[in-house]
Amino acid sequence: MNTRVMNWSAACGLMLLPALAQAHPGHGAGMSFAAGALHPLAGLDHLAALIATGVLAGRLGKRAGLTILVTFPALLALGAIGGLLGVELAATEGAILVSIFVLSLLACAPPRRLPVATAALAAAFAYFHGHAHGAEAIAGNAPGAYVLGIIVSSLTVLWASASAAERLAGLTTATQVNQPR
Repeated sequence: MNTRVMNWSAACGLMLLPALAQAHPGHGAGMSFAAGALHPLAGLDHLAALIATGVLAGRLGKRAGLTILVTFPALLALGAIGGLLGVELAATEGAILVSIFVLSLLACAPPRRLPVATAALAAAFAYFHGHAHGAEAIAGNAPGAYVLGIIVSSLTVLWASASAAERLAGLTTATQVNQPR
């Protein structure tokens, strides 16, 4: 199967994930580190955005990829803090759905000539995701631990998917080079 067909198949599959987005469980768990760590993993909407962002970072290369892997969690944390503080942000859920679509497309066809704009766009989407996490939180006595849990689990998914994308890209390149024409 050629690369173009594989890219479009992956993009179409990832674009269907927002349809599966649902109000995910875990809101009654309080604001502990564990609740924060589980929260982004419990909803397919947040998980799809993290995986797409990690794949995008892995496919962009070292410098641009690292920029995304640093700015995404930073703005995710700022958004979560804003949500915890009650900052109003219009169209958060709509922005999250758009982010899954856009990040999935970018992951399938990374714009190599616009690394700064790509990182800025990913970071802007991260703010919306973080805001949703913070706004959905139940008031409690450990908001710092909750946000830290979100960041740690998000970083884990981002780095894992970026590493997987880099490895798969290396395998694909090696396969293409070694195949007789």
